[in-house]
Amino acid sequence: MACFRILAAVFTALILAIPMSARAQEPAKTFAVVPFSINGPDKYAYLSRGIQEMMISRLTWENHFQHIGKDKLSETKTPASDTLAEAARASVGSDYLVWGSVTILGDQCSVDVRTTGPDGTWPESDQTTISGLIPSLEKASKAINARVFKRPEATATVETKQTNRMNPELIHNETNPTEEFYINPQFRYQGGSETPGLWRSPSLPFVSRGMIVGDPDNDGVNEMFFIAENTVYAYRVADGKFDKLSEINPGGRTELLTIDLLDLDRDGNQEIIISGFYAERADSYILNFKAGKLVVSEAHIPLFLRVVDLPPLYQPTLVGQKVTETNVLVGNVHQVTKIGGKYALGTRVPLPEDSNVFNFTFLPTKDDEYKVLQVNTDDRIEVYTPRFDLQATTFDQFAGSAVGFEIPDTIKAFNTYKDQYINYYYIPLRMIICDLDGNGVNEILVNKDISTAAQFVQSYRFFPNGEIHSLFWDGVGVSLAWKTRRIKGSVTDYGLADIDNDGVQDLYVCLNTHPGAAGIKARKTTVTAYPLDISKTQGNVDRDAQ
Repeated sequence: MACFRILAAVFTALILAIPMSARAQEPAKTFAVVPFSINGPDKYAYLSRGIQEMMISRLTWENHFQHIGKDKLSETKTPASDTLAEAARASVGSDYLVWGSVTILGDQCSVDVRTTGPDGTWPESDQTTISGLIPSLEKASKAINARVFKRPEATATVETKQTNRMNPELIHNETNPTEEFYINPQFRYQGGSETPGLWRSPSLPFVSRGMIVGDPDNDGVNEMFFIAENTVYAYRVADGKFDKLSEINPGGRTELLTIDLLDLDRDGNQEIIISGFYAERADSYILNFKAGKLVVSEAHIPLFLRVVDLPPLYQPTLVGQKVTETNVLVGNVHQVTKIGGKYALGTRVPLPEDSNVFNFTFLPTKDDEYKVLQVNTDDRIEVYTPRFDLQATTFDQFAGSAVGFEIPDTIKAFNTYKDQYINYYYIPLRMIICDLDGNGVNEILVNKDISTAAQFVQSYRFFPNGEIHSLFWDGVGVSLAWKTRRIKGSVTDYGLADIDNDGVQDLYVCLNTHPGAAGIKARKTTVTAYPLDISKTQGNVDRDAQ
């Protein structure tokens, strides 16, 4: 009897184990996303493929649901009905077919996303605006993951997203709010100002206009370089102390606008490149940092200068631009070379209309392609193709600053005088291209100023708060990957470098304190740094290169 019981137990265990083993070895199901039908102006035709890419990346579920590959869909058009969708699904041999359309009328969009499978078709529809198209598609992909693919974390994501709306401090990103971000605890909205992962300098006795971190004297130790209205400062963090090394006034009353670093003569030592403005003309400078002192190397260069990573190699390159008679930045941007001992304009950099030396950068995407990013005069980021077709414009404003210069606004054919109408051109803050999470998708680090007054008064540029946002191109527009918690003060610059020489890369943010409208003269400079634990970021972000 005992032997019989043992054999029965073994037999029962084997029976129970067989389906589990079979399930474990069950192959992943497949889905196909066909290019969406775009009903609207021709300028939105690019959305057809862009939405396809975006939905593929959102719906791929490793070991569960895999896309069959776009190469198998080259002859497949967007179905016109559920019946044709079922026929298309059978034709390509996928378990599910995702298809749909976007109808655009003015700035309004009608979004129809449909999923056809063995049990029928699931529709997801929405009415939104052009700026709300990406969130609408995100919502549709989450609904498909949760309701059709039965993906557990998709259901959790939807629930968490609803919870996040109750408290803005809990918003992590647009693609997966439940995702852990190990780069820095401050990016997960955890802890207060004393939380490990946030470093702050003492107040510095000047109002900054820009900042850069590097090692221009090539001694293995990074220094910090600031520009104020007319002065350049050099500091270093040593033994936990913020030490001032040098200061210089390179151009008298010349207003300093931007600061960059670049090894111009390839001798291993970076030069400090500063754009300036004086008496309605460009007045730029190149400095060296030697033996702990700032030294002017080249003075009164009649060009605006910046350092940009130019395709196809994306090597830092010095670019420049002349100032027209009316000081309007509408001339071409060129690479800058040294000819006969003087810096002069060389090869022209092809750029979209309204680009200038201060407001653009290049975003490498997949397959050696790229996007041109440009900050317009409304502080919104425009995304262009290499042929300069406008693909997207952010709804939110980014990269705003209080640094700029007057531009006389003359009206041709109306005999207006040069100084009759005065505008002010505000120089956008830099856009930093990087891949911090190591997933092969480049991100855009940029500041988002937060000010109620600035929403109503365009000339109000003393922002009381800011946030550093990490954005990425998802095939349709730019989406939020992560952002810092709100930073108190007006952000004037930021970058990636080992600011305190401890061997860990930091995201540093330079800002001016904001004592209030009545305390503008009491503003000071401080630096906030976020140590980045990049070693843990592999595999944390679930999105493909667009």
